[in-house]
Amino acid sequence: MAAAWRAAPAVGKGVTVAVLSTGVDGSHPDLTGQVTTGPDLADTGREPGSAFWGDEGTAVAGLIAGHGHGTGGSAGVTGVAPGARILSVQVTLEYNDPLGSDSAVVDRLPAAIAAGIRYAVAHGATVISLPLDPGTMAAPEGASTASDGSQAEQAAVSYAISRGVVLVAPAGDNGDGGNVVNYPAAYPGVIAVGATARDGSLAPFANTGSYVALTAPGAAGPAVAADSDTAPPVGLTVPAPGGGYQTLASTDMAAALTAGVAALIRGRYPGLTPAEVGQALEESATGSGGAAGRGHGALNAGKALTRAAAIAAQPRPSATPTAPASAPATAQSAAAPTAAPSPAASVRPGPPGQGLRSVIVDLLIAVCALIAVLVGALTVTWARRRRRAAQADEAAREGRPRGPGRHSRALPPAPPAPPTVQTSAAPWPGAAGGPPAPPRAAIGAGSAWVSPNPSVRPGPGRPPDAPLAPWEQSPSAFAAAPVPKAPPPWPLSSTGPMYVWNPDATTGPHPRIVEEDQEQ
Repeated sequence: MAAAWRAAPAVGKGVTVAVLSTGVDGSHPDLTGQVTTGPDLADTGREPGSAFWGDEGTAVAGLIAGHGHGTGGSAGVTGVAPGARILSVQVTLEYNDPLGSDSAVVDRLPAAIAAGIRYAVAHGATVISLPLDPGTMAAPEGASTASDGSQAEQAAVSYAISRGVVLVAPAGDNGDGGNVVNYPAAYPGVIAVGATARDGSLAPFANTGSYVALTAPGAAGPAVAADSDTAPPVGLTVPAPGGGYQTLASTDMAAALTAGVAALIRGRYPGLTPAEVGQALEESATGSGGAAGRGHGALNAGKALTRAAAIAAQPRPSATPTAPASAPATAQSAAAPTAAPSPAASVRPGPPGQGLRSVIVDLLIAVCALIAVLVGALTVTWARRRRRAAQADEAAREGRPRGPGRHSRALPPAPPAPPTVQTSAAPWPGAAGGPPAPPRAAIGAGSAWVSPNPSVRPGPGRPPDAPLAPWEQSPSAFAAAPVPKAPPPWPLSSTGPMYVWNPDATTGPHPRIVEEDQEQ
């Protein structure tokens, strides 16, 4: 640790480590000012001050970011990255909580862990310390079954890695109780950590699965089985809720130390990807790597910072996509360290016909985009025409002159108005003082007189040689025209005397009517 702090003097400042566990007591003297408390996603009813709350979480937070207390922090526990901040999210149970035997409670914990991962990513965590498998909580001495993981957990893990978050998890405490695969430790991309004792031997409770990436201290006492006649393994001294301390032996403690070193790397070299942080941790591990449960070897904080510096100094592409598939090697094969895959090796030829399908899809997208543009243009044009028509109607109703349109064209000049026909500029031909009348033969049937006066013009819309209307012809022509015979008289007829009713029968017919009758 001394070498690691010299290589990373900021000791994790600016880095947020999310502790997904049983709750963290932020009022502990070694953690004051370092902890932000998130929601209780486990919804188990365990809360600060009650039993079965905060033991595991407070211990993990203290090993990661404890700053001690007293003069110069000389008392208490100093964590690996005392400059880092802790985000506490409650997602699981204590290993000895009686609720661990309630399947209804345990079955919903994987979903709580998945939600906690997403919450931590959304709130700025760049390192997440994951909990033990909820399925192993019922038996402190190791469980025979585990949760088998969940799709929600796996999707959340992939999401976090794609967002550049480093995930660290305990490999499991059921090495002497079935050694069943533990989740979330076994998900690809998660750095699974086993536990060793003070003498470097593997802790008897540590899971020995092939997914273990490396080991770190998780027990201080002798590495003997818990059911033996000798004393059980002694744990690490860690902060406890309420301001005190306790000893805990668990792969949870080993994962906390590893998460602290990851925070140092993140603070010193923030540009490294999760895969590169895992590469620095695993390739710098020392000791007997490759043995069951040991992964690449034992955590070495100083060498991890040195390896991270070398990785950060390598030439980097301008844009390197981050994908879950390129997550850190987590000792899926315990035989030897796994080299980081090269970008070229991750390129695989697609299935036959994939290129043609891609071209067709691109063409369809382009056609749809063109249709959308045309529809939009037509809609805009129609709307403008409607608006101009409405403005013209409004102008007509208000009596305002209509101005030229935005795209109007210049109209040709209007033709000059025809001269006004003069009907009294000179005397009529044949009249006193006028020109002589044309001969009668010129005014025969079907002919028409045309004025020789140049000032007299035909009316609008009539050719020059069109016959004049009768009222425009010479009066002398009418004078010389034959007079039509008078029609024969109407034949006389008599219907006899006409009598008019007279109410005064004594006086007889009216004299005036009788006289007229006689005249008729």
